[in-house]
Amino acid sequence: MINISVAQKRIQESLVGFPPRVTEAYLAFAERGDLASLDVVVLGVLQFYLARKPKEPLDSLPGTTRLVEDLGCDSLTMMDTVFMAETLLEIKIDDTELARMATLDELRGYIRREVKSGATSAV
Repeated sequence: MINISVAQKRIQESLVGFPPRVTEAYLAFAERGDLASLDVVVLGVLQFYLARKPKEPLDSLPGTTRLVEDLGCDSLTMMDTVFMAETLLEIKIDDTELARMATLDELRGYIRREVKSGATSAV
């Protein structure tokens, strides 16, 4: 799990301009390891970098929503999202795996697995 003081510092340095909902979810995830909060963070970061932002938060969209076709994700959007997720969550995202992700559920599930894997390897 992420140290709360580290999380607060990252909010000030890396999440400037992000909606309060995302920063609050990041703190909740750091404090409790809450996976629903993790989803809000990951999908909030993705939404922040989308050129055409949907009106509703991405975590309220169906998990089958397609990253490219429905949301207009391009390689730059995905790389920005990956960089921020790696920074915030202390994980490494495999480029090959990233290329295979097509939906919000696939992205969410992959990040959850990586976070869980990192937490168990740190023990």
